[in-house]
Amino acid sequence: MSSLEIERVDVHEDIDAANATITQQRLADALDPDASSLIIDLSATRYLDSAGIDMLLRLSNRLDHRRAKLILVIPDSSQLKRLATIVGLPEAIAIHPSLPVALQEATKPQKQVPTPRPGPG
Repeated sequence: MSSLEIERVDVHEDIDAANATITQQRLADALDPDASSLIIDLSATRYLDSAGIDMLLRLSNRLDHRRAKLILVIPDSSQLKRLATIVGLPEAIAIHPSLPVALQEATKPQKQVPTPRPGPG
């Protein structure tokens, strides 16, 4: 990887069962193959149902397999902040209250998980 590449996508519509699959495909298509992070700005999103949450978790898992990270922007004043906390989203996906904070997080190196060594005999 030559340089740090970060993709940012603003999501202005609500994410629900009717559009979660299309939104996931649009987000995946926006990601350059060399990108190390995808920032999704949900500042203007007012509603997210279980299909939307599932879509974000699946996208995060997909990025983990590519050794990239998903970062969400959800302002503290957003209706989504409480929902995200209730369903435990911050434990699975990095969530930051503003784009500058999310960009700062995206520039940090990805933590490497050590490869387990085989035990003795």
